[in-house]
Amino acid sequence: MLFSEFRKFATLRFWWALGLAPLFAGVLAGLISVPVVAGVAGSAGSHELASLVDRIGLLVTLPLIVVCSALFGALHAGTEYRHDTMTTTVLIARSRDAVVAAKLLVGAAFGFLCCLVVAIVGVSTVLLIGSDGVRFDGTLAAILVVALVASTLWALIGSGLALSTRSSTATAVGIVAWLVLEPGVVATVLDGVHLEAVGRWLPGSVTVAAFHGIGRGDLGGSAGGGGDASVPTTASSLVGLAVWATLACGLGWWATRTRDLS
Repeated sequence: MLFSEFRKFATLRFWWALGLAPLFAGVLAGLISVPVVAGVAGSAGSHELASLVDRIGLLVTLPLIVVCSALFGALHAGTEYRHDTMTTTVLIARSRDAVVAAKLLVGAAFGFLCCLVVAIVGVSTVLLIGSDGVRFDGTLAAILVVALVASTLWALIGSGLALSTRSSTATAVGIVAWLVLEPGVVATVLDGVHLEAVGRWLPGSVTVAAFHGIGRGDLGGSAGGGGDASVPTTASSLVGLAVWATLACGLGWWATRTRDLS
């Protein structure tokens, strides 16, 4: 079943574009960093500045990959409903559970590999053509780990939502719209009804908080550096995102098991 789902991805008309996207994003991450690194190379504290710029270049690009992972998960999981092949797939499979599991695993694998390509290409670009001030340190490693986990979880969110709605297009549009509206409109509405604490645990917010926590040094289970204890740390943010992914996958699994596909 897993091989079948992989073949469905590999036989997409524009599968190569999905592969080029993370490659270009990785190069972009390096190209954003290198000119600024060169500009600060001769200044005081250039090693620290160069390392910081290196992280900024990746932080500009990695959120785009997280979104791309979510969109791929939605498009891959919901395509069979669009082409009316889901019934055939379920009939030839051992069970509906196997079908759902295979779709979720392929989506998660793409999200992970997509971000991994960006990490390898982006960091390699900076290390190869950047200044001596650029180095691979613990903070940069933490950023990449968070990005890999977030990309994988968002791919699962996209896959689960597409399975529950039976529409890859509607799910993809909904994810983009939600990520655009959540920081502004949704957060403002929640603040107006005194539920701002709830807004901190929405999927987009916990994703951003996971990266911000690295900069604050809040990698563990409690806020560090004298920060606001109500702000999610990196660890708690990833746990929160995992909960959202579990809910989305569970909803998609339940919908596929109970839906009449005849």
